[in-house]
Amino acid sequence: RLLANLVHELGRPLGALKAAVNVLREGAGDDPALRAELLEGMDTTISHMEPLLDDLARLHGQILGNLPLNRQLTHLIDWLPPRLPPWRAAAEEKGLVWHSQVPADLPAIAMDSDRMAQAVGNLVSNAIKYTPAGGSVTLSAGETGADVWIQVADTGPGIAPDEQEHIFEPFYRSNRHRRFPQGLGLGLTIAKEIVLGHNGRLTLHSTPGEGSTFTIHLPK
Repeated sequence: RLLANLVHELGRPLGALKAAVNVLREGAGDDPALRAELLEGMDTTISHMEPLLDDLARLHGQILGNLPLNRQLTHLIDWLPPRLPPWRAAAEEKGLVWHSQVPADLPAIAMDSDRMAQAVGNLVSNAIKYTPAGGSVTLSAGETGADVWIQVADTGPGIAPDEQEHIFEPFYRSNRHRRFPQGLGLGLTIAKEIVLGHNGRLTLHSTPGEGSTFTIHLPK
């Protein structure tokens, strides 16, 4: 299954690039406007492949246990709110309602702020991507006795119970509700590995038709 997905994800853009090269070879390069259009499309296709290769490289490193973490004492109230505007803009651009609830008294914890931003960003990106226009995405944070938590909730299609145990596996994509119809399905895998690297947990609560909630739990 993972090899089939990999072939698909790499074959599609490579096929588009080859088609563009063939058009240029057949004389389209003599038309400056068409040549510029084709070259721009080729450059965009290559740019879209780079994150895929980056994800594969990260996954390879994590499988080998080579996930470097630069942990520093981080005040969450200084770290999290400045990262919200781009996520909010992406949600609103799709026609979603964005909510955020970040208390001002969150504690400071030792973490790699860049890696954790990647983990949270992967969760937010999935929530936005698979929630239909008119729905909502909510990012919230808080603390319990021993943990700090960051939560991303959406009103998307939800995930069936028999699929929930698989969605953190590399390359897994749900077919039933088409929650993961594109990409290699590495975002959740990478997010989970980053959280585990911080001695934390990434949990899921989802009901089909009612959305999904992913929660990062980090020790204080």
